[in-house]
Amino acid sequence: MLVGTYKGTTGIRQESAKKWLTGRLTQITATARPTALDIGCADGTHSRVLSALGYAVTGVDFSAPMIAAARELSDDATLPHKPRLLHGEFLAGRYVDDQGAEAPLDGERFDLVLATAFVHLFPPEADDDAVRKVLRHVTPGGKALISTTADVADRQGLEIKAGADGLTAQRWRNHYTAESFTWLVGEAARDVYGVKVKVRPREITDPDVDGKVWIDVVVDRPA
Repeated sequence: MLVGTYKGTTGIRQESAKKWLTGRLTQITATARPTALDIGCADGTHSRVLSALGYAVTGVDFSAPMIAAARELSDDATLPHKPRLLHGEFLAGRYVDDQGAEAPLDGERFDLVLATAFVHLFPPEADDDAVRKVLRHVTPGGKALISTTADVADRQGLEIKAGADGLTAQRWRNHYTAESFTWLVGEAARDVYGVKVKVRPREITDPDVDGKVWIDVVVDRPA
């Protein structure tokens, strides 16, 4: 359902993603040959932007149609490093590549780990686990960038998601205030790294949707 929606807005989302990431990447340390993990990569929009910026990118997503779309869109000779795109379930850590071969990521670390509009799809307590696993993939001295929409109150439950093709699907959705999401990420970082970690939240008004505000949190993993 959502693949059709994504395909219909590829160009717009690509430009928006580039503006957002380049604005935030000024605060994100990258090595001479940086690596990035794009969690919940969907059609690979952020993976392609990061690749164009010089990152060696691995993108993962649970949806087979989304990964298929990401592979199709990333078949682009202009990208300096074609993203490695894997299909699988994040918490289980089981993935397969485009040849169907197993491609486990547990133990791999990256200079930048991106989880955009991802953590809020997990029910309570599992969202804690998801944030912790996101943060474990960050190399010492690296960064994580975790984002969701900011709401006026915390709430959760099953919601209907509509696609551009008119089809709908039911899915779980957490809604966080900016304060509660920042707290969630900060507590997970302290649990994973064993020390209180600097987290840097920022609220951003969505230029395309009236009244929609995003909260993204940068986490600096101690070296």
